[in-house]
Amino acid sequence: MSAAVILVLAVTFAAAAVAKLRDREPFVATLRALVPARAAAPLSRVVPVLELVLAGALIAGVLPRLVALLVLVALAGFSLALLRLRAASAATAGRSVIPCNCFGAAGDGDPTTALVRNGLLAALAVAAALWPVDGALWTLSASALAGAATVALGALCAWQLAVALHAAARRGPEAAAS
Repeated sequence: MSAAVILVLAVTFAAAAVAKLRDREPFVATLRALVPARAAAPLSRVVPVLELVLAGALIAGVLPRLVALLVLVALAGFSLALLRLRAASAATAGRSVIPCNCFGAAGDGDPTTALVRNGLLAALAVAAALWPVDGALWTLSASALAGAATVALGALCAWQLAVALHAAARRGPEAAAS
């Protein structure tokens, strides 16, 4: 189970990083709502690189407890930013939600959904710190790695389904019928 936890965390961080690097502008726009404008562009490069480093360290099994704790710290920082986005969105009297663009412009940009995701990922990071995988994931047997990948893929699919259902519920029954 620990290997599945590592895979979920690593894939999530890597996917977020790649999305931000492929199309930086949506993430830069989000950062402009959070930091001074001159810091937005440099941070839009630094954050995804740090996410990739954490994903790689998780998979490589480098200092697993420390890396899991660093993932937890990163998630806490991301969650604070999401809380600020929610507050900024609320200040617009519900006229618009400032998207997080955590997974690029194509992802669900709702800060509330992202906070739930971060809470679940934080629980996984705690589990990874308490029960670390010994060594790199590629050192696991093929069957253990296949089992972990199956569990991780199932968890990621369940999350995507939950997000889609939540988005449909927000749009209301009229949107679901069309």
